[in-house]
Amino acid sequence: MSLDTGLLAQARTAEARVIDAEHAAEVARADFHRAVRRLQLAGGSLREIADALGLSHQRVHQIVESAGGSRGWRSRRAPGRPPGPCSFCGREYEHVETLIAGPGVFICDRCILAADAALAAGAEGSGPRGTGTGGGGAAGALQPVGADARAERCSFCGKRRHQVTGMATAAGARICDECLGLCHEIRDEQLA
Repeated sequence: MSLDTGLLAQARTAEARVIDAEHAAEVARADFHRAVRRLQLAGGSLREIADALGLSHQRVHQIVESAGGSRGWRSRRAPGRPPGPCSFCGREYEHVETLIAGPGVFICDRCILAADAALAAGAEGSGPRGTGTGGGGAAGALQPVGADARAERCSFCGKRRHQVTGMATAAGARICDECLGLCHEIRDEQLA
């Protein structure tokens, strides 16, 4: 029996539309999860977010955990004391344009750019491979964490190296590509 070529072409076209729709749904879901995580990082409680979005507290908790965890990116410092220093380079708050606080960790605007460079070097397979023990105190000392360092954790979200596409390290602090992307968004909003 021979297949009708017209119907076969329609089936292939429909399949392509389904694949595109599934991809668009995955991207939209990831964007939604990231937005919910950002609401939580901005200080919203899980219950407040759940009420505002019409979701259950449990579902919001699942979304936040899947997007990096529920630990807040707020410092545990004494009131009135400036944040910092940068956990990657040691620069004080007064000497950087932006300092983003994670759970007991900080990253400055210069180290955000240096981490980008380190991840790019790691993706190209060039440059030194860090093991997560970190290097010196200058922003240029950021190094990619090799894929073989599976147990190393991001200092911001706690994800292990094998759970993320890339990770950079310096001075014992580590940042994954996902948290680095979030830092870019936060920095861009602060500079706007």
